[in-house]
Amino acid sequence: MKLELANDELPRTNSTQSIRIRNLETEGSRLLAENLSLREQVIQLQAALENQSNRPSAENIDAVRDSLEAKIQELGSLVAELGQIQKPGPRCESQTAATRRSPDERNWRNGLGLGEFMDGQDGRLPTISEDKYYPRRTMKYV
Repeated sequence: MKLELANDELPRTNSTQSIRIRNLETEGSRLLAENLSLREQVIQLQAALENQSNRPSAENIDAVRDSLEAKIQELGSLVAELGQIQKPGPRCESQTAATRRSPDERNWRNGLGLGEFMDGQDGRLPTISEDKYYPRRTMKYV
């Protein structure tokens, strides 16, 4: 009889364990789905955090605004100082006399010191003929 009892218990044990295995498989599938859902949420939250960290905070905006206001006030004061600067009056005789050049210096700067090279026509230099067989006169040979 014991053998018969053991044989009767065996199908019950198998079916019980088979139900338990199915329940565990179902629970595993549910946990995998929940895991995927949670990973998706983590990725979305990380992306939101990165987007939020790239945006300037209210403190940063206030600091930049304060700095810009200080610079604008500084520029305003510089403009006000420029308005207070007096325009220079007429030049004194001593200033113009000090900056005057001698006639020789003016002639030299204007190219009139090259009188011997000028051909006398409107202060132009003489033409250069191309078939010359002798050297031209330059400043070096004067």
